[in-house]
Amino acid sequence: MTDEKAIAYINKCLEAGKMREAIDAAKVTKVPLSKEELKFCIQKYLDAGWMSKAIEGSKALCIELPQDVLIKYVNKYLEDGKIYSAVDASKLIGMPLPKEKIAITGRECLLKGKLTSGLEAYKLIKEAPPEEELITCASMCFKEGRLSHGLEAYKLINKAPPEEELVICGNFCFNIGQVIPGLES
Repeated sequence: MTDEKAIAYINKCLEAGKMREAIDAAKVTKVPLSKEELKFCIQKYLDAGWMSKAIEGSKALCIELPQDVLIKYVNKYLEDGKIYSAVDASKLIGMPLPKEKIAITGRECLLKGKLTSGLEAYKLIKEAPPEEELITCASMCFKEGRLSHGLEAYKLINKAPPEEELVICGNFCFNIGQVIPGLES
């Protein structure tokens, strides 16, 4: 295997979160791999919501990620609306997520127009999101030209969306060149 191919393979492993495999390949091919580069990859994994890959990578490097850093990332995932990353990470580090915190995250997601993340949060706590939050979410979705999300939010509360919001959505869609959603709204 040439150095170029080995480097490409190692980089592909690192990008996929397979640090141990990348380290092993570097050893076999004698391609240098700096500890700083690997630490940077661990940071990228944490930022992307891949805590399990970050922990595996740190073990492969024989370094331990401090618990307080991991807890900060769990909270960051919640703040960013990365519900499943937060839940998986909290299980990995043995930190229970309070139901209230998940509900607050779900509410914030819906109020920002992030229907999928908001619904995921409420699903995890086995609650239905409040009607007002879904209406606000739908309104945000329509203003941003996301017709299907807006319609889904209204479907969940068994109501038809206001005609003026559909017109706003349609105009937005036409302005950005999305003809089909524009016509549908």
